[in-house]
Amino acid sequence: MDEKFFDDKYDRLDNLTDLFNRDVIVEYVGKLISENKKFSLIIIDLDNFKYINDGYGHLFGDHVLKQYADALKKIFKERGVLGRYGGDEFFGVVEDVEEYDDLWRFLHEILGTPNLLEDRKLRDLGITCTIGSSRFPKDATKIDDLFELADKALYRGKMKGRNCFIIYLPEKHANINLKTERDKVVSSMYLHSKVFNALSKTKNVSSTIKETINFLGNYFMIDHLCLVDDKKLYCEYYHPLCKNHNHRVYDTKEIEKIINNNTGICNINSLAQEPINISPIIKEMIQDGIYAIFYAKISIYGKDFGYVRADCCENPRGRVWQSIDMDVLLNLAQILALELYYQHLELEDLSE
Repeated sequence: MDEKFFDDKYDRLDNLTDLFNRDVIVEYVGKLISENKKFSLIIIDLDNFKYINDGYGHLFGDHVLKQYADALKKIFKERGVLGRYGGDEFFGVVEDVEEYDDLWRFLHEILGTPNLLEDRKLRDLGITCTIGSSRFPKDATKIDDLFELADKALYRGKMKGRNCFIIYLPEKHANINLKTERDKVVSSMYLHSKVFNALSKTKNVSSTIKETINFLGNYFMIDHLCLVDDKKLYCEYYHPLCKNHNHRVYDTKEIEKIINNNTGICNINSLAQEPINISPIIKEMIQDGIYAIFYAKISIYGKDFGYVRADCCENPRGRVWQSIDMDVLLNLAQILALELYYQHLELEDLSE
C-alpha cells in the first residue's frame, strides 16, 4: 500500500467508522490502474443489516457498523486499504493479490470477521456478510468495469444464499444482470403471481406443481427443494451443483416442535449454530450434510398435508434466508394447501 498517497487524505474519513470514504478509495483504484499495478477490488455487504436497524434501532446499528469496521481493520492492516462505500457496505483494495487461490484465502478470512468483534454480545446476533471481488488487470482494465464486475460477484453471492464470497469469473458471471430496487419489487410481484396462476388456475394441481418447484428452486438457487409429509419426499428439485442427493424424511413430531405456530414456518440460517437440545433432528440433519433449512407448513382448516422444504447442502456456513425467499415459499405452501383441500388430494397423489 502506498502510504504517501494517503498522507493528505486523513481529513476525508467516514465520520462513523474512521475508514476512508468512497472517493478516496476510488481515487486510489484509479492510481493503481494508471501505474498498471495488479490488485483485487473487494466489496463487503453486511447481510440483512436492515433487520438490525429495524429491530434494535439506528444507534445500535451504528454500533454494529463501528465494531464491524474495527474488526475489518485487523484483517486489512498492512495488507490493503479499506473504506466505507456507504450504508452497510464496505470495500477494500489489496495489491499484488490477484491469483485465485491467494484471493480465496484472503476472502475466506474476511468471512470470519464477526469472530473478531470486540463486543462479544454482537457475536450472538449471527452477523454475516457477503463478498464480491474482481481483479485488475485479469478481469477488467477500467475502473467502472472493475466495480461492476465486483458488484456482479456480490449479487451472485446474495442469490446463492449470502454468507459467502464470490470471485468474479467471466465464464460463470458475465451474463448476470444487476437488478434495481424497482426490478426487485417487480420480481417479487411476478413470483407471487406465477405461483398463484400455476396452482390455482388448473383443475389438476399435480400437473403443475413439479414445474413450479423446479422454477422456484432454480430462481432462488436452492440446493434442494421439495414437498414432504411423514412418509416421503415429493417433487424434488436439486440444484445442478448440489452433490448431496441423499435426503430423507425426518420425524414430523420433531419438525412441529421447531415450527413457529404463528407463521407456520421454520427458518434456520445455520444448523451448526443452533443448540442441539432444541431437537434431535438438528443433529441428524447436520450428520446428513444439511447446513440450513426452511420449512413452510401446508395446512388449511385444521387439515395438515405436510411441508414445503428447502435445504442448503453446499455451503457449510449455511444460508441467510431472505424475506422474498420465505414469502414466496410460504405463498406456495398456502396456495397448495387450498388446492389439495378442494381437490381432495394428498401429497402422495401428486405426480412426478
